[in-house]
Amino acid sequence: MISREAFLGHVANRQAIVYSEDESVIFAEKVFFAYRVAEWIFNKISVGEIDIDEIDRYWGMLSRYINDEIDLKIEDDVLYFNEVDENEYEEGC
Repeated sequence: MISREAFLGHVANRQAIVYSEDESVIFAEKVFFAYRVAEWIFNKISVGEIDIDEIDRYWGMLSRYINDEIDLKIEDDVLYFNEVDENEYEEGC
């Protein structure tokens, strides 16, 4: 399983987490689902369904999701994606 620190470091670099001026409120609209996707990726790696060498591809998908370039969904243990302006989802993995 991915460590929260590694994941938060990745999304923080993508400016996906924004703090209020007094740092009492966190705005992280996509981070919770992105964390679920990251856990899905690492679970797939741990059972051998995804090769560790493909992780950059998946980090790229997460970055594109956080940057509002694509939408992601997990359905029946399959990750799907689509471009933001398209209606059809494609199977990602």
